[in-house]
Amino acid sequence: MKKLLTGDFLGDFDEAALDQFILRDQFRRLKARVENTILHKNDNNDIVVRGDDAFKLEYPLNEESVVRFSSYINTLTDMYLEDCQVYFAMIPDKNYYVQSSSDFLSMDYQKLEALLHDSIKGMTLIDLKDALSLTDYYHTDPHWKQENLDGVLERLRQEMELETDFSSIATTVKRFAPFYGAYYGQSALNLAPDTIEYRVTKASLNAIVKNVEYTGDPDQAPGVYDEQKLGQLDSYDVFLSGSTPLVTIENPDSKTDKELIIFRDSFASSLAPLLIEEYQKITLIDLRYVSRELIGDFVDFEGSDVFFLYSTLIINHSDILK
Repeated sequence: MKKLLTGDFLGDFDEAALDQFILRDQFRRLKARVENTILHKNDNNDIVVRGDDAFKLEYPLNEESVVRFSSYINTLTDMYLEDCQVYFAMIPDKNYYVQSSSDFLSMDYQKLEALLHDSIKGMTLIDLKDALSLTDYYHTDPHWKQENLDGVLERLRQEMELETDFSSIATTVKRFAPFYGAYYGQSALNLAPDTIEYRVTKASLNAIVKNVEYTGDPDQAPGVYDEQKLGQLDSYDVFLSGSTPLVTIENPDSKTDKELIIFRDSFASSLAPLLIEEYQKITLIDLRYVSRELIGDFVDFEGSDVFFLYSTLIINHSDILK
């Protein structure tokens, strides 16, 4: 009991779990239950579970990171985007929607927004906060649900003057379960899994995807939905095959020659297959994996719409950008 109260017991459990891999998951689950129910810790591995939802602690606001992020994209805009129509939107992490009622610490979102508004230059700022709610995020994962992005699409249609009525497009919904999100494993608790839904349209079926990291047969290249990823380590990678420095989506059926370039994190992977209805080509650039100094060698920005779409999780940790 003394070891339990001092925390030595939990350290011993970690060591034992690593030494006896077969029982590792059981040990981790027991450790999480001890910390939650006996030691009354609010979190386990920085994961807080409330009801059906798991949240990752994101506190405090890193003001230096926000300023660095703004300076980073301002410099990028000066380098490449002088003649482009440029938009920016922040995706709130799911903690934003429980900040007033939760019993765990959240960052100062108002200050975060104020810092961005004061420092980002030369682009249209799009507010997505009221286009989303907690139910638009997976229970066990930080990402938003593609099937719940109607409000986001409508906000983008208004702010970016898009011509597509996304709600009128014929769609087949496909589903995969169980989906164990990133927070499921980190919590080490037996949470109820999610279901992934994704929208298949004529444009998404015919879209041609070119991923800079794909080295296989071009005729066998995955489309916007890489179903081979379902049931693997992270089933969210069904959207555009997961993280990659550079990927393009071409819509051969497009009636326009419009192009969109998205500077993004993983949230955009599930949004881009819906936006292809509006564009002939979408280019997604992930600056966590490629330097901004190099992208001018691979991407022609002239005449394109440009969209910076980043979650608060990246803005608060902007040193991850190259």
